[in-house]
Amino acid sequence: MRIFFGNGGVNLTSSFHVIGEIFDRVALEAGSVWAENIQTTSVPPGGATIVEFALEVPGDYVMVDHALGRLLKGASGIIHVEGPENPEVFEVVVPGVNLSSGH
Repeated sequence: MRIFFGNGGVNLTSSFHVIGEIFDRVALEAGSVWAENIQTTSVPPGGATIVEFALEVPGDYVMVDHALGRLLKGASGIIHVEGPENPEVFEVVVPGVNLSSGH
């Protein structure tokens, strides 16, 4: 999935994050420099970013500004993903050790 995210605010930086995901790639400030494996990316006022990530498990993923007080003001969105269950995502395999993720 690719999201183009802009911060139309005039003086507050946004800390863009999708709960339950790590961004595979982020175009910092929507430019030509890409970073990998980013959890939260800063977007300056009047700025933008591009994020890319794969969703391996169906469900609802919440997009937030990590200044979570803004959540109460409506700064959130939902990505609804449908598809087959994928329990392998939650499996931890260590030879000779029985680990359970609890999912």
